[in-house]
Amino acid sequence: MKGLELDAHLLDNRLETTSFVARAAGGRKRPYTADESLETAASLAVLLGQPLLLSGLPGVGKTGAAYYLASKVLGEDQEPIRLTVTTQTSGRDLLYKFDTLGRFHFSQKPLRHFLRFEALGRAIVTACGAKALVLDSAKDEPITDPDRIAEIVGNERGFDGPLRLRDLLSRADELSEIPAATVVLIDEIDKAPRDTPNDLLESFEAMRFNIDELGLKIGAVDDAADPQLRKRARPIVVATTNAENNLPDAFLRRCVFHEIAMPDEETVRSIVFQHLMTIDEMDKTLAERTSEVAVSLGRRVAEKVKGSSRVPGTAEYIALARAVHASPLTLNAIQKALIEGVPVNRDVAKAILGVMVKTADDLLNALKALPVSALK
Repeated sequence: MKGLELDAHLLDNRLETTSFVARAAGGRKRPYTADESLETAASLAVLLGQPLLLSGLPGVGKTGAAYYLASKVLGEDQEPIRLTVTTQTSGRDLLYKFDTLGRFHFSQKPLRHFLRFEALGRAIVTACGAKALVLDSAKDEPITDPDRIAEIVGNERGFDGPLRLRDLLSRADELSEIPAATVVLIDEIDKAPRDTPNDLLESFEAMRFNIDELGLKIGAVDDAADPQLRKRARPIVVATTNAENNLPDAFLRRCVFHEIAMPDEETVRSIVFQHLMTIDEMDKTLAERTSEVAVSLGRRVAEKVKGSSRVPGTAEYIALARAVHASPLTLNAIQKALIEGVPVNRDVAKAILGVMVKTADDLLNALKALPVSALK
């Protein structure tokens, strides 16, 4: 038996990506199954106005939970504002960036041209609405000096009163005047330097922050704001952690913590089935059979690699199902191997299992899940 042949025709038959980032606006949503425990934890985080901190094995669905939460609370077509943390991410990087070098080279441009709001900062700005006042961070007062306003926003908009949030944004980023809620996804927050979560405590609690380079405070209330509307518009923050580093106690005290456990076999099968039906558009019978075979194989592989540093997550089961469907090995052949012990080609099996396990040692152990032969 031969494997798949590498040629340009593979490009024409690519499967639709499973990446959340790559989903086109308005495209089909990736299905997500949330158990009662996750639903309750997320509801409490929304009610209490606290960040939802999600832990769990890689690939178990932490990032997907934020997308699910956004669609449930804000509407089917809504997605989170996402930022993936690195070892260099500071607290300020989650709020805004100011192009100091650009300001040096283009000193005649208004200062707002060098300002960009990042994930949490964009959410706070959206929750304030376009008419919200921008304060002087030193005096905690509205900014009314025409010269200072002109320095920040230029003369193109004219001066009609105190500085407001709408004056800081380009037309492409214009805000609704009505405060609106958003979901913010801070992915892998445990990768950040230890001080980063603590630097965000005031922003999480009070939903405000300073722009030090401009001497501005963001998060002031619109002078005609409806308190009930402002309460509804408070951003929903979801942070994920792979527990690679310990998070500060001060940050943890302010979070609703929830660990997403690896689902049982029946739930995994249901998740894979829904994915094959909606994303891959399989008919029901084929989706049921493919999910059944793939999950049975995946569970056997998981047992063989148990105790390793990398336990397959839900995402790997989905990938395995798609690989099983696309591979030269038929469902019948894999089923006979699992149930009757009929050998399958070792090289092809090795390639298929590479979507589920990620080290050489685990791959050797995974091959023990199937009877294999070197026959071509």
